[in-house]
Amino acid sequence: MSNSGTEQQEEKQISGEQWLRDAPVSLKQIRRGLNLLIYGGVLVFLAAVGVLYFLFGTEMQTLFMNVLPVMSFSGNLIVFIGTILCLSIPEQAETRRLLIGAAVGFFAKLIFSGTIFLGTEVLNLPVALFLKLSGNIGLILLALALRKLLLYLNRSDQMLKVYGLLASTVLFLMGSWCLEVVADLGLVEIRLITIYSVMLVGFFLNPWFLFGLRKVLR
Repeated sequence: MSNSGTEQQEEKQISGEQWLRDAPVSLKQIRRGLNLLIYGGVLVFLAAVGVLYFLFGTEMQTLFMNVLPVMSFSGNLIVFIGTILCLSIPEQAETRRLLIGAAVGFFAKLIFSGTIFLGTEVLNLPVALFLKLSGNIGLILLALALRKLLLYLNRSDQMLKVYGLLASTVLFLMGSWCLEVVADLGLVEIRLITIYSVMLVGFFLNPWFLFGLRKVLR
């Protein structure tokens, strides 16, 4: 027992640079997690592009009406799994609570994506908006967790990418929640294509900034 406790204490004292240099199993798992976050984000982006194209460009075909929700749900599921894998970040980085909060938010978004298969009438507007907001909060918590990881690795020079991740999340929040609430309440007349366009910018930037952060762990 004492030897085990000593080993754990030594592991906690390892600096971020040494942890990255030693390339332990946990580092490989985090890389996989970030890869899944990127792949999941790309899937959600492609699904959103498909919805935008068929919604405003042409009549949506039956095939794509079934495929796009599957893509969106799969993307959100992959993002959730990727966040769970990132829990392998050393405790010394103090990211666990943030990542758990992010995982809860992504799970809420996963529930929202899953209800698309059951029909839009399953969720009333307040619940749907709450689940969407939870997903956006999850993205904010994920960005804050990655910020702590960079500080642990002594890579504050990469903070700009974290701020970019936060900025893209604000676009998610504006497009998928704030603008929709304002439009539904009739406070301001906003065309649906404006809401989707703001969302798409966030959908595009988010995986791009995650990919930049992923390269830090090489």
